Amino acid sequence: MSRKTGMLAFAIYSVIFTVIFAFAHEHAIRHAIEQDLDSIKLRVALDKNRLPIAVPHLNYAGDATRVQAYIDALNDNLQKKTSRIRIESIASSDGELKEGQLLLSGADGDTAIGYQANTSHNYWLYIIPILIALLNLAFYKSVSNKREQAKRQKATTVTAKPQPQHLVVDLYSKTLCLSGDKACQVQLANKPLCFYLALLEFCLHNPKVSLNQNKELPDELLDIADKYFHRLVALGHTIRKRPNFSNSLEKTLSEIRAALDELLTHQPDLRLKLYPPKAHGEGSRSKLHSYGLKALGANDVEVIGK
Repeated sequence: MSRKTGMLAFAIYSVIFTVIFAFAHEHAIRHAIEQDLDSIKLRVALDKNRLPIAVPHLNYAGDATRVQAYIDALNDNLQKKTSRIRIESIASSDGELKEGQLLLSGADGDTAIGYQANTSHNYWLYIIPILIALLNLAFYKSVSNKREQAKRQKATTVTAKPQPQHLVVDLYSKTLCLSGDKACQVQLANKPLCFYLALLEFCLHNPKVSLNQNKELPDELLDIADKYFHRLVALGHTIRKRPNFSNSLEKTLSEIRAALDELLTHQPDLRLKLYPPKAHGEGSRSKLHSYGLKALGANDVEVIGK
């Protein structure tokens, strides 16, 4: 998170939390005042008959000193309770309720309790929403930093993860190499190169076909080999006649295996896909042997100049 973004976020958080806190604080103040007024009204109602409150229309002067002493005692008690109410007067009333007064009605007449309510906010408490905004910003920055770190770590992991390699066959140079190490190249002669390319293409489309050295080569495989040979001719690599791909098949496969041995020494997974299997054993076991590439995938080979 940039500094500018952080300052903007802090300003927004501060405004939001301050507004919320102001409404909550206002509600709390009014609720406290209402509770205190209810308590005062109840207290005075209980003590009213013992108070010498003046009643002008009955020509009763009362005792203003005792009434004031009672008011002072009430205010002292309210102050101890940190109340926002201060009693200003207790006097008889004509029944009309005015602002800043509580009205007590009784058989002996109405009594008005004059009071003053402090509705001002405790502004020092407004540090709370600022602190909440700071904590929220710190939390947001922490989450944001962790996300960025996770993204960087993921990107590093993806970058560091070795990309799967595949075989690259370049018809222009008649070489074989791996996609991850094109500096290491192995050259093949025309016949084994064309036959291997044909074997790759044939097995890719016919993975279940068994290829045995004791049987004739499939016509489709021979056609593909011819296609690649004509391509080499077109590229100017040879002017010789088309080779007989059926002759000396074991020698052709040996040349292919020798070239792959140089490339796939440290690529066991790729070797299983690209290396024509050798026959093991004698007799009936070797007759069942197939040099086909059954595990080959479309992404395992790239032919340049095709």
